[in-house]
Amino acid sequence: MATTKLKPARNFGPGYFIREQMEYRNWSQEDLSEVMSITPKHLNKILQDKQAITLDMAKVLSEVFETSPQYWLNLDANYRLWLEPEKSEKELQAEMKAKIYERMPIRDMIHKNWIPNFTNFNELYNSVLAFWQVDKLDFEAWDQKTVPLLARKSESFNQYKAAYTYTWYHKAMQTAGQYKVCEYNRELLIELYKNLHLYTMQDNGYNVFIHKLNEAGVVFFILPHLQKTYLDGAAFYSSGNPVVVYTGRYRRIDNFWFTVAHEICHILNHLNTPETFFVDNFNEEEINELEADANEHASCQLKHEEIYSYLKPKLNYLSQQAIIDCANALHIHPAVIIGKLAHEKTISYANQNLFNENVLERIDPAFIN
Repeated sequence: MATTKLKPARNFGPGYFIREQMEYRNWSQEDLSEVMSITPKHLNKILQDKQAITLDMAKVLSEVFETSPQYWLNLDANYRLWLEPEKSEKELQAEMKAKIYERMPIRDMIHKNWIPNFTNFNELYNSVLAFWQVDKLDFEAWDQKTVPLLARKSESFNQYKAAYTYTWYHKAMQTAGQYKVCEYNRELLIELYKNLHLYTMQDNGYNVFIHKLNEAGVVFFILPHLQKTYLDGAAFYSSGNPVVVYTGRYRRIDNFWFTVAHEICHILNHLNTPETFFVDNFNEEEINELEADANEHASCQLKHEEIYSYLKPKLNYLSQQAIIDCANALHIHPAVIIGKLAHEKTISYANQNLFNENVLERIDPAFIN
């Protein structure tokens, strides 16, 4: 059965109620126009609801008829909304833009050249369609895809930030398709993972390790996080190959190697289906068992327990030479040692500048997006 959109029952404008007051007082239009200090022609337009009630006019009416100005403003607004119940093109565009901005940090995406700048609504809408590679925006279906990201209850994973995170993940999926690597070899990755700490000490160790990842069939690239997402890294599958993404949020040596070690653990132990994915923020206070497991494995590969055991007798009088001796003994970069001790609050975070450098300045630009 066809349905017809019904228009609400007639809504009377302020002119109707002004006439009621005139009849009650037995006033003519000339009388009221004189009282209000306006022309009869002006009053006639108000009585026929052809003239909108301004704030000044509402104040005059409130004095004449002993009401509030808001009473007349509401009558006029409700009447004019009744006259035009259908949303205007401008209103529809504003509604759509609000939905888009709630789910995507548009200005940040433009800044990162993920979408082009725009001068009108149609340009924005078409850019968003192209970004998501869809013919129309289905927000109900789209929102359901953020549900896995809402499992975390912390501040950084509220509804909007989960939506922004999903937008980042979509871009990461698109970017992963641009890289060609060898067929995935799990055994080769396991062997590489065991020796991860050795690469932290090598000259050009970042790039050597990344190329080893590619030889094991793992895609790696750097994709900056979006505003309010606070992401460090991610792991997922793309066309049969596992992917490790580093955001460079902190750009420190220890953060780079911990992120890589954490995401490789996800690949080896937790990516059970092609649809499974992990997006990680290491500042989260609430983590699930899988994230705790990945943290434990990353700490193991970076010799965190051995570092603490080696330096425990020297923690009260810790020197830079002791850090260097520990690094040489355990074959681990001293910045990783500093990062571990700062994270455990054994030493001040101010010490993280020691032995450190900007990772993004050393990694091959081919892996940076």
